[in-house]
Amino acid sequence: MIDLHLHTTASDGVLSPSALVERAFDVGIRILSVTDHDTMAGIDEASDAALARGMKFLPGVEITAVDNRKDIHMLAYFLENEEERLAPFLARQRSDRVRRAREMSKKLSEAGLSINIDEKILRCESTGGAVGRPDVANALLAAGHVASVQEAFDRFLGDGCPAYVPRKGMSPVQVVRVVTQVGGVTALAHPGLLKKDSLIPNLARKGLDAIEVYHSDHASSDEARYLRLSEEHGLAVSGGSDFHGAHHRRAKCFGKIGLPRQRFLVLIDRLKQAHKKVHGVVPLGFGL
Repeated sequence: MIDLHLHTTASDGVLSPSALVERAFDVGIRILSVTDHDTMAGIDEASDAALARGMKFLPGVEITAVDNRKDIHMLAYFLENEEERLAPFLARQRSDRVRRAREMSKKLSEAGLSINIDEKILRCESTGGAVGRPDVANALLAAGHVASVQEAFDRFLGDGCPAYVPRKGMSPVQVVRVVTQVGGVTALAHPGLLKKDSLIPNLARKGLDAIEVYHSDHASSDEARYLRLSEEHGLAVSGGSDFHGAHHRRAKCFGKIGLPRQRFLVLIDRLKQAHKKVHGVVPLGFGL
């Protein structure tokens, strides 16, 4: 099994990087990528854990772009840990996450719904982790203001809700450029949730490498549509469960949703070309 979309405690997952790798191994995953939101803080720990179990590991990150006030998630993959090269960019991404979380907290407080988000923010700032809306939702839950995380989003944090705060950030095309400049490849994440297929032709012309076709929230009709679009625009294919933890609705797909091997080989070939174009050589040790 190949799963290229996984989250850890470095962002909004519930398992540490090493614990996630152990759980992945137990469910039959043998090739994986950790793709935390706007941070690569968990990459080294996950990579070491994967190596110890004889698994193949692909460094990754899920970057949030913005298009017309709407979040666009972009999965970036690398052959090596590019955290140092991406540090200034990812730091700006995380800084906006902190701004957003604090503004949402302020709106909630003004509505009589006080929460404690500062502890999570301080922990993320000290470790290079990323805070996000799920953390605000969990704070609402912990304070007893809602009965579930989903209720927090439905009543307060979703687009158009009282405490919603829009994100600021780069466009999807700008994110593609940033990733390309360090030798990585970029995939449009879970487009079936995004429902903005009109973005794909322009992104493909501007250097997008792949579409995430296989995802826990994609129906078979979504997979067929995005396979067709990937072929029409000369794009590779990615896939993964988007696992966050046992509490999450996608937990049932962990170890069951993934990228077919032949599709993975196409994506890796494109990644090797992108890496070589920037770095001159392809690192040893990623033979398949």
